[in-house]
Amino acid sequence: MPHSLDQILPSLEALGLWSYWIIGAASMLEAFFATGAFVPGTLVVDAGGMLVQQGALDFIDLLWFVAIGSILGAEAGYWVGRLARYYLKERWQPEKSPSYRRAEQLFARRGGLALVIGRFLGPLSGLVPLAAALSGMDRRRFVLWNIFSGFPYAIGHVAFGYFLGDVITRLGPFATRVALFAAAVAVVVALLWWLVIRIERLLPFVLSVARSIVSATAENPDIRAWSARHPRLAGLIGSRFDMHRFGGLTATLLGLVLIYIFAIWLGTVLDFLMSRGVVQIDTRLAELIHAFWSPGLLRFFAHVTALGDWRVVTPVLLAVLGLLYLHRRLDLTLGLVSALSGNLASVWLLKRIFDRPRPELAYFVETSGSFPSGHAAISVAFYGMLFYIALRLRRLGPISAALLAATLAFLVGLSRIYLIEHYLSDVLNGWLVGALWLVVGISIAEWWRDSHPVGPRADATALRRSVLLGGIILLLVSGWVVMTYDKALNLPRPADRTETVSDIAGLFSSGRVPGTTETLTGRKIGPVNVIILARNQQMLEQALARAGWVAAARPGIVSLGRSVLAGWQGNAQKNAPVAPFFWQGRPDDTAFRRISENDTAMRTTKRRHHARVWTTPFHTASGARVFVVAASFDKGLGWSLSRLIAPDVDAERDLLVSDLTAANVVARKRTIRVTRPRPIDSLPELGWFSDGKAALVTLR
Repeated sequence: MPHSLDQILPSLEALGLWSYWIIGAASMLEAFFATGAFVPGTLVVDAGGMLVQQGALDFIDLLWFVAIGSILGAEAGYWVGRLARYYLKERWQPEKSPSYRRAEQLFARRGGLALVIGRFLGPLSGLVPLAAALSGMDRRRFVLWNIFSGFPYAIGHVAFGYFLGDVITRLGPFATRVALFAAAVAVVVALLWWLVIRIERLLPFVLSVARSIVSATAENPDIRAWSARHPRLAGLIGSRFDMHRFGGLTATLLGLVLIYIFAIWLGTVLDFLMSRGVVQIDTRLAELIHAFWSPGLLRFFAHVTALGDWRVVTPVLLAVLGLLYLHRRLDLTLGLVSALSGNLASVWLLKRIFDRPRPELAYFVETSGSFPSGHAAISVAFYGMLFYIALRLRRLGPISAALLAATLAFLVGLSRIYLIEHYLSDVLNGWLVGALWLVVGISIAEWWRDSHPVGPRADATALRRSVLLGGIILLLVSGWVVMTYDKALNLPRPADRTETVSDIAGLFSSGRVPGTTETLTGRKIGPVNVIILARNQQMLEQALARAGWVAAARPGIVSLGRSVLAGWQGNAQKNAPVAPFFWQGRPDDTAFRRISENDTAMRTTKRRHHARVWTTPFHTASGARVFVVAASFDKGLGWSLSRLIAPDVDAERDLLVSDLTAANVVARKRTIRVTRPRPIDSLPELGWFSDGKAALVTLR
């Protein structure tokens, strides 16, 4: 999904003062009917309000930019309407568009007030100024109402973004990546549906305007004179916009879409081959998901992932081919077979070329290559063609077909990531491969339909009954496979082999283990600043509990729900889940929170003392297990979905050691160097500074 807050916010924040211009331009494009279908201007303005709440932008300055941008966008729509009123009167009938009719009715009922109301009605925001112009609204009166309408829109959405930012800040400390993952899934699906609905409503109207403009342009005397001087070039350009045959506008649009998807696919391949960060994110995300597996979600996603299995796809394919035979739709048959066969061949070839091993943590046993994901590809190519067929057979409307196709493909790809059958980059590339063949399949179907008439439907009643009965049986077989889906499971990952070490400092100085922790994307977020030697995990937890630290709850529906409720009420939850850091590519095994009643940070939902702990395979000669700890003072959640910590991490190290010492659980303590010193000058780069030393604590 190209338009989401987690992409928009960091970009705007990084632009500084240019953010005002970007947000203002987005509001302008949103208010202009021709671009409002595609530009998520309101979402960008809401993101600006969130940045105001964070102190990155000024509230009043942003209001001016948003208001002026929206005013200019509506002004452009008004002038297009005036030109259309005089020059396209006979060629254009906007009242055929349901969206325009609603805008026109709103203007007829409310007059100038419709400009204010329309700002908050999505697709109508850009159509009301157009309706005002076509209805003959006086220029001076429109300007006054347009200016008056821009400021309520700016105030409303910037204030909404501010409120949303405040809610996120309040709940940030409780938002583990599991919660963020679930929220991101919901947001992506919602934005996907919103975008499809918006385009479906406005695109026909925008295309009708474009056709009228093209028609008027073609009849312009100057254009005709130029065409007479350059007949071949004019003929070539004209043929690209011919709407009466497949080789005209339809082929042009499909070709552009194909080129665009191919360019994106090629970019993902280059990222995979040349960017080490992509591989790091893949492996860390797999480790994180594995740590938060739950039996219920594993069963659910196992059923979802079955939709991409050949045992499900084959019966469905045969049933659909039988239906198409009855309808004599050879065009749809050729498109479906071409999309599926091309997709399968491409995925097989790409898997052989890249030969990427499957994730070690995969739930099911798989033997083929990992890059790209065949299930993700088939969810777009095959099931996308099925929904296109339903659209052509008039079983579904365009908006229903698009929403169902996008949602199913998203869920199948998500199932492959959750089951760790594929990495994230595998799924993204698989979706793009499937999209390429979906466009090819649609192109072949449209070409055949344009050049060959559709034959009459089969009339033999006995044949129809046989084919329909066979199709129902095949679909039942597919449904049975989905409901009872099962495959050989991978064996649990074996525990790391233990190793006795005598020089713990040498582990870090030699580079065998890292001295810093990282985010999911590989950004260094803090050092390993405490190393604890204890007989086992239970002994560690008991010592920390005596020191006033408790283990955070494992992320789950109940624990996250309680955390959200507590954060909303402004209360502190002692064992709320903690967002993980990564060390050696894996998330922390356990996390602890300081619960001192005298700690003012404990009584706020924004700031917490945390200690994230990793169990290592190392033992000392006396048999004590080595645990590494990253102690930090978490201040909230950043726009990159990573934690914001207090820069003086050494103070948190000293606090944790002081608490353990005061609890009389420490036998010995000293400091060792684990990384090079990070002076305060490194603050702009890393966001923290340290002397590079860790406290080595031996528990009693």
